[in-house]
Amino acid sequence: MSSKTRDKIIKVALTLFANDGYDATSMEKIATGVGIKKSSIYTFIASKEALFWEIYQDVEASYHNYMAQLLVDSASMAPDKRLYYLFKHYLLGNQNVSREEDIAERTFWIRIMFFPPAVIKERLLSTALQHERELGEKYQEIIREGIRQGVFRKAPVEEILLSYYSLRQGLYALMSVYMTDMPQKQKLEQIETVWNNYWHGIKVR
Repeated sequence: MSSKTRDKIIKVALTLFANDGYDATSMEKIATGVGIKKSSIYTFIASKEALFWEIYQDVEASYHNYMAQLLVDSASMAPDKRLYYLFKHYLLGNQNVSREEDIAERTFWIRIMFFPPAVIKERLLSTALQHERELGEKYQEIIREGIRQGVFRKAPVEEILLSYYSLRQGLYALMSVYMTDMPQKQKLEQIETVWNNYWHGIKVR
């Protein structure tokens, strides 16, 4: 019974943090959603911040596992095909969710990345940046290989990657706000259009 209650606390808190934000989510709101007294929550969770971090770590682990699998799945591809594969599936993987919990996780991730809670902003961004650097090293390896093979034009790897991130995150924000109800085929067309314009800038001419 205690493990089920704890699981419910996490599920309710995830939805509230995602929809209302960190500051607007109180332990009392979470307790009401679970159907227990506020004082009872502290039997399972030390504090709101501890609860938030537990949820954040779970969501971030899911994201990194997903990206790690994409890297494995694309390992045998040519550098240009691989970079596009990662670009496309990063965007589609964050959009094509249907389970209530998956939707809450996506909304939670979007909120904290674009609007991190002020009280824990520094810690949050520091943690996220460190993990993103680890993924960034993988991207740099792909870009270097593309340059070595004569597929990508010779340019500083960091500049190509910065453009890649800027494009990806910009389209991610656009899709998350304005394209949530867009049919899959149309999303793919948008991704391909944006990618083709980027590709013309980094390919060997």
